[in-house]
Amino acid sequence: MKDILQDREERYNTILNLINRYQLPVVCGKINYPGNHKNTVEALKAFEVLRKLLSFRYTEDSVFTEVLSGADGKSLLMVVQLTSLEAKKIAIDIESNHPLGRVFDIDVYKEDGTSIGRGEVGLESRRCFLCGEDARVCMRVKNHSLEEVLDGANRLIRKYCF
Repeated sequence: MKDILQDREERYNTILNLINRYQLPVVCGKINYPGNHKNTVEALKAFEVLRKLLSFRYTEDSVFTEVLSGADGKSLLMVVQLTSLEAKKIAIDIESNHPLGRVFDIDVYKEDGTSIGRGEVGLESRRCFLCGEDARVCMRVKNHSLEEVLDGANRLIRKYCF
């Protein structure tokens, strides 16, 4: 777990450095994959789908792209010449409409280094892909075991990728 937290901190510092360098929003795409093993075959397959999709959707507006790998899995960072709200609307469209959108985690960081929440664009929190409740509440109260969440995520990914 320590390695995952360190990886997240390093990724955020990279995002801040990109914002400082370009003075533009940064899109960060990764797979929302449960547990301590973030580099499974399933997670890597799903990331490849996400990477291609983000590259396609933001290609005309991207000025910098980098793939990071670490204990928290792979992530794609893209500096985009869009407003942060425009970039977030694209991200939400992907998360809401793609068959793997439930495991995609696409954050958009504003020029001040903060990320845009779904509430800032008038949407409610993401729903749990197992029961439909607020995902954050489900995680906090542990409505589902790690095994249930892993099985659900892997089923979704295998259905699309295999």
